[in-house]
Amino acid sequence: MARFRPTNVFAEYKKLLTILALLCLYIGCGKCEYDEKLSIDLLYVSALSNCEPEKLMAKDCKAATASVEKRGFVPFFASENFNTGYPMYMSLFRRDSQKEIIVSFSGTRNPKQLIDEFVKNVPTDYDIHPGKKVKVLKYFYEDYKNQFRNDLVQQLMSIFEDAKFDDYKVIFTGHSLGGAMAIHAAADLVLSDFLINRAAIVYTFGQPRVGNAEFYEQFIGKLNAFYRVVHDKDIVPHLPPCVPNLHHGCAKEGFLIPIFPYHAPTEIYYDKEMMSYKQCSNTEGEDKDCSDSLSKPSFGEHLTYFGVRVGEYHKQESEQVNENSINKLLKSQ
Repeated sequence: MARFRPTNVFAEYKKLLTILALLCLYIGCGKCEYDEKLSIDLLYVSALSNCEPEKLMAKDCKAATASVEKRGFVPFFASENFNTGYPMYMSLFRRDSQKEIIVSFSGTRNPKQLIDEFVKNVPTDYDIHPGKKVKVLKYFYEDYKNQFRNDLVQQLMSIFEDAKFDDYKVIFTGHSLGGAMAIHAAADLVLSDFLINRAAIVYTFGQPRVGNAEFYEQFIGKLNAFYRVVHDKDIVPHLPPCVPNLHHGCAKEGFLIPIFPYHAPTEIYYDKEMMSYKQCSNTEGEDKDCSDSLSKPSFGEHLTYFGVRVGEYHKQESEQVNENSINKLLKSQ
């Protein structure tokens, strides 16, 4: 008769619990609710991601470094590329207290790059994950595919080899152009089943349109959360322009134009002071009762989110003004 070995039973039991925990993480999280505190934390990470990688890793980005450190984020990788003629950065962080891995991208560097983003943003096929009628905008897509894709996969593969990260969620974030990069990174990894059994979450700020509705429909259901934060009249979320429909909104599809730039749900639409917000349609990325209702968007609101001047914050000596704005906002909730 075989001898009973309790150690084997406990080992199998432990293995079963691990599998159940991962399953609960993936399924139980479901569609995670919008978390304003997390959103503010990620905005600071997005601001820090505009710092040069060498300085970022040396924790030498002034106010931005201090703001991110006090929120528990630790950078473990940063890279830069110049394929477009402008420096672009990707940074990865861990927050062990929340079991999070953050993938963040820098935003637009200057007005000339902003012009290039939209002049050169012609429709193209989504060839890494092709689908019927799926189109993306070339500038954003090729920036991600040619500049950051390999580094991102290699870094995540390396960290996932350690079992202690088995239950960590992966969050993608960025402001402006960085938000477009975050969408491409998230879409690529979930469609590749690279994040199977992991919660995958996206928070973007002032993000432009990236592709058509068919592009988003490929991957949006595989995410545990997708929130697109818009500050009042910020013009960038309205670029490239959508095609208007008969109801003064944005058309999702048509016959004469090969691509209809369209947003994914869900938009989180803030007022001018960013003291209150509206959670827009959970099914339609273009909600005519939210930022699409504006007739005169402006560039001013694009520069500042939650009191943080995002593109310049890594150069700022003091974080005091920004922290006061955030504390006031959180106390009002």
